[in-house]
Amino acid sequence: MSGPKLLYTIEQPHGLGELYFMWQKGEAGSLLATTGTDATVAIHDRSGQLLERIKLPGLCAGMEWDNDGDYLAMITPNSNSVFLWECHANKKINIDTGLREPPSCLAWSYGEPLLAVGTQKGNLALYHHHTTKRIPIIGKHSKKITCAAWNRDSILVLGSDDKSLSINNSDGDTLRVITLRDIPNDLQFSEMKTDERVAGENTISLIVGKRTLYLYNLLNPENPIELAFQQRYGSIISYKWYGDGYILIGFSAGFVIAISTHIKEVGEELFQVKNHKDSLTDVAIFNGQAASCGDGQLKLISVWNNGEVCGSVTPSGGAERCAWSADGRLLAAAGRAYLNVYVTALPPLYAAYGTRVLTLTNLAEVTVYQCIAVGDEPEPVNRAEPAALATYALTVEPTWIALGAAHVCCASGAHAWFYPLGGGAPLRRQYPAPADALRVAGRYAAALFQGRAMLHSIEPPDPSEPEKEAMLFPEPHMANAKIVDIHLTSDFFIFVTDEGDIEYIGLEEWRRCVRYKHSCGVLALHADISGARALLLDARRRAHVYWPAAGELCAVPPVSCKSVVWDICLSDRNVFGVHTGAALSTFHFAPHSTRGAHVQLVASTPLQPDHVPLILFSGDVYCYASGGNVIKVALDSHNTSGLAEPDTEKRVANQKRHIGKLLLLRRFAEAWLFCDAVDEPAVWRALGEAAIADLNVDFAIRVYTRLNDVAMVWALEDASHVEELPILCGLLCACLDKGDAALRWLEGSAGGRYALELQAARGEWARAAQLARTACPAAAPYLTLHHAAHLDLTANYHDALATYEKSIINENLDDVKVKEHNAKCEAGIARMSIRCGDIMRGVTTAMKYSHDVNLLKDCAMLLEEEKQYSHAAALYDHAGNTEKAASLYIKLKSWLKVEALIPKINSPSIHLQYARAKEAEGRYADALKSYLKAQDYESAIRLNLDKLDDIDEAVSLVQESKSIQGAKMVANYFQNSDDPTSAIKFLVMSLCYDEAFQLARKNGKLQLYGEILIQTSQARPEDFKSLAIHFEGEKNHLLAGKFYFHAGEYNKAMSHLLKVGGSEDEENEAITIAIDTAAASDDERLTRRLIEFLLGETDGNPRDPRHLFRLYMAKKQFTEAAKTAVIITAGSCEAGRYREARAVARGLAGALRARALPAPRDLRRALALLHSYILVRTHVRRGRHDLAARLLLRIAAEVSFFPTQQHQVSILTSTVIECVRAGLKADAHHWARVLMQPQYRDQIDPKYSKKIEWVVRHPPRAGAPGAPLVPHVPLEPHAPPCPQCGAPLAAAELHCARCEADVPFCLATGLHIVKDDLTACPECDFPAILSEFTEILREEGKCPMCEETVDYRRLVKIDDVTLYLDLNTGE
Repeated sequence: MSGPKLLYTIEQPHGLGELYFMWQKGEAGSLLATTGTDATVAIHDRSGQLLERIKLPGLCAGMEWDNDGDYLAMITPNSNSVFLWECHANKKINIDTGLREPPSCLAWSYGEPLLAVGTQKGNLALYHHHTTKRIPIIGKHSKKITCAAWNRDSILVLGSDDKSLSINNSDGDTLRVITLRDIPNDLQFSEMKTDERVAGENTISLIVGKRTLYLYNLLNPENPIELAFQQRYGSIISYKWYGDGYILIGFSAGFVIAISTHIKEVGEELFQVKNHKDSLTDVAIFNGQAASCGDGQLKLISVWNNGEVCGSVTPSGGAERCAWSADGRLLAAAGRAYLNVYVTALPPLYAAYGTRVLTLTNLAEVTVYQCIAVGDEPEPVNRAEPAALATYALTVEPTWIALGAAHVCCASGAHAWFYPLGGGAPLRRQYPAPADALRVAGRYAAALFQGRAMLHSIEPPDPSEPEKEAMLFPEPHMANAKIVDIHLTSDFFIFVTDEGDIEYIGLEEWRRCVRYKHSCGVLALHADISGARALLLDARRRAHVYWPAAGELCAVPPVSCKSVVWDICLSDRNVFGVHTGAALSTFHFAPHSTRGAHVQLVASTPLQPDHVPLILFSGDVYCYASGGNVIKVALDSHNTSGLAEPDTEKRVANQKRHIGKLLLLRRFAEAWLFCDAVDEPAVWRALGEAAIADLNVDFAIRVYTRLNDVAMVWALEDASHVEELPILCGLLCACLDKGDAALRWLEGSAGGRYALELQAARGEWARAAQLARTACPAAAPYLTLHHAAHLDLTANYHDALATYEKSIINENLDDVKVKEHNAKCEAGIARMSIRCGDIMRGVTTAMKYSHDVNLLKDCAMLLEEEKQYSHAAALYDHAGNTEKAASLYIKLKSWLKVEALIPKINSPSIHLQYARAKEAEGRYADALKSYLKAQDYESAIRLNLDKLDDIDEAVSLVQESKSIQGAKMVANYFQNSDDPTSAIKFLVMSLCYDEAFQLARKNGKLQLYGEILIQTSQARPEDFKSLAIHFEGEKNHLLAGKFYFHAGEYNKAMSHLLKVGGSEDEENEAITIAIDTAAASDDERLTRRLIEFLLGETDGNPRDPRHLFRLYMAKKQFTEAAKTAVIITAGSCEAGRYREARAVARGLAGALRARALPAPRDLRRALALLHSYILVRTHVRRGRHDLAARLLLRIAAEVSFFPTQQHQVSILTSTVIECVRAGLKADAHHWARVLMQPQYRDQIDPKYSKKIEWVVRHPPRAGAPGAPLVPHVPLEPHAPPCPQCGAPLAAAELHCARCEADVPFCLATGLHIVKDDLTACPECDFPAILSEFTEILREEGKCPMCEETVDYRRLVKIDDVTLYLDLNTGE
């Protein structure tokens, strides 16, 4: 809540004490009369300046302005005269009333200067100032007349202390006297609301005894109304009529109430508010705003908003009385010795220029607002709020204001003042008459007055251009025209006249540059910031957009227009808003489009009644608001609310609506983003069509590329190269499927060729031919050819033939295009001749163009339809379609021609037809070849069996083709040939299981039948079950268990398999099947039964642990498998089968690594020792004694792994020998001493004993334990790093002491792997050192681990060493 703005304060205008005032009435309403305790009346102007002080013979007892504001009447209790002050003449007149007692009240009549004067003794005097006639009337009342009032019908009502009310005419004659119950006060005339509206002030209202409100209707004198109010309100201080028969009443207790005087609502309170805590002294009202005084405060009330307080001030000296000026803009409040005048409403004066707005913010003060940040402003240019830049105090209270780039202008009457924006003294200009409109731009200003306009320089012009001082319009040749509106831009002065003239005056040239004559008078012009676009409102209330560059008008959809604002944003320069009073309608002007120039409504935005749009920028409109404020309002046409709605359905609907508005505004780039969010083909297509309609071809190509509409993209790319606007519009209309619009564009331009093509495409052949004759005669034959093709498509063959014949060109036959055209005509003639029954002409014409394969095929098809197979086949053959030709020759049984074509044919259907024909002729060999080419293996098998008796070929075909029917035929053949074994096999292949079973049982071949079933992927469980039941009956546990296993009945299978006795091979086979049964059943009970059997717990006969190992592997129980593998490995080692033991360990280790499971340390130890032992011979053979020695040292350190002592001695002997060869003297001496121990000495091979004794007797010298005997053999100068932690690690060491990791060994050398030189065997996937493994493969050709042949070129370097590191080592 804000208070009214203080205009001025007059301190002690009449000394201390009570202060009274009264505003001048009438249109002027600019004077304020005050009086007080100094026996004077002071006259002040609107700015508070004292104009006159009138001395009276005593204190002023009353004063009254006449209704025109020309005269002020004053009375005093010390004189029987009335004092009259004439404001225009500024003179005082004493009027003798003709009565002896002093006056007590005054009242001016409406319409004439007739003054009624009531006296202290109840007498009345009437004085007419123009005629100076006085009428004294004695005895009107018996006591003092306290109040008087006139109505507009010259009825005078007087109230007296004698508690009566008299109604009189203008001559003073009493018409009626009404007796009251108490003394009347505050007499007023107004109009009471009734059901039947009667014009005129028909109701007298007054306060009776300060407690009741008395309403007396002159039309219903017998039924006066007296309204009493609640006691808590206190006494009635004042009341005011407002609106349509409403009364606002102020009470002494601080209450303000509003009541209605309608007979059905009379006495009913509309609202009641307590505005003041202790007391209320006065109320005033103007239009919908009221004021109340009390408790030293002045409060403003909105009577149309239930008495809501909308402003409050505490005036200097308090507030005891208040009143509004005649125009309602100023509110005066009088207190003890102080008079305060406030501005409550300002005249709506405003102007805009560029991004700035000028408004009147006080009676003689204007403020410039910067609405849009520009230049170095910190805010984004399209998000700025209006900010006050500067305030200018004006010389006078203006009637017009204007804003330019460098000046603020105000005008009052015929005078104008131009204030520089940067400060300085104003420049004054006088016009020939009071200004009706004022415009400023740059160095120039323009004023409109009395139907004329003046354009002039604000400052003195350059002496070289004296003519720019001023120019008057209209010019002499337009003497009868009256200018109705003007506009000024930085480049043009624009005016319009009531005769429809629109004139553009160039400021630089100082002469007319554009003129347009409208069909009727123009009422107003609203140009954009540059003047390049303007909206005209003509005398017929039609709105048009005028575009001076084209000199055309574009109609605006019907709309009520009060003002117009054009968007000043460059990208939205074609957007404008029309202010209708209650809303701002946003329109878009499209100067160029497929529809031509047109205007479209985008949306309407509601505005407050007091808002006037001044600037439009990119969807934000800056409006003048009451009080000189500037408000920014976002237009609904640009509003983005709801686009981030959480609800998907609502959000998409809002986005689609927003896309529609963006398309109307031609904001295609922004629309693209929302189309991408919605991503629906219909939305994308709408965007593309809008871009095409706006001639934005490049953007439309982007949209249709997104839609994958190749045809449209091609059409738009062709149109993008067209520069002539009508042709471009026509082509784009065609793209939008608007044929009529396209023709209108093309026929009236240089695009006759395009129009011709369009007419042809639409089938308008008559119009096309007419257009071709006039616009493009050379295109007539081509058009005729097009017409003939159309007739061909519509099956009008006879007319098509005639049209094709007409379209042949007989001139310029050497021209390439003419040749191509005539060839097309001849092709059409050939086809149509066949269609019309002239077969020979068609065939002959077609053969003339035998190089045209498509023509030959088309004619052949037509001949085939006409059942002319011979001609059709010949044309098919010439066209290269040998298969179709052969098919037709087969129909004709022309076998010789078919045989000539068969080698060229790949079609199975043709070969099949030919094979059947040859078979029918008895040429079975030829038929067999064709059956095979047609891939009809069943017929080929049948032919081999029945006709050629070639069973081997038939069997081969069955095995190759897997033909079920063929297998059945072969099975029948073998049955007939008494070969049950082969018959069973082919019966199974033909899926005849029951027949095969019966035949096998009959011939004792059930085991063979079962083996064949096992090899068949389509065997059924019941077939295996039948076999199992059969062998179960024969007590053949092996076969019964085997077939129960394949039937899926694992319990029965296991029971039979564990009962198998007999030979070792049978038992091993039974155990193998039992292991598969346990793995397939996933039944732990069966697994336990099998384990107990293998361990000998059931019969005391334990089986080979390899079976247990296979079971654990099949069940994927790798931990148990690893333990078993260690046992197997130990057993194999005891038996001396080291390669077999290594194979078991390698297989398990590979399986565990493939499943990312850790290998047990015992398994890895055994594998490393076994592989090292086997690898030694390879290294010795290759002469790599250093590697052999290091591996033997590893084996010797764990020689106990090898079970027999003789074998241990052999290993230790080899170790000593290889260490000597490798130069490892200390190691050789150590192991030689071990061999000399008693348990080994006797078992040393005699041929090595002396050498070993020599090594023992010659220990290495101290300090050189590792001195090599062979200098060229390097002994590990640099230890390769650990592949896991990178610490130095001896090459033969497989355990890193730093990271405590077990390092995998290289399958090629037996040393630990190297991270930077790593590979793996492609067969067994064990790691190796790449360089060493490559060398071994080149020499040996086999992998030392898996012994598979490997090409060294298959090796690949591996960068990820973690694939082979056993990070999770198991025990």
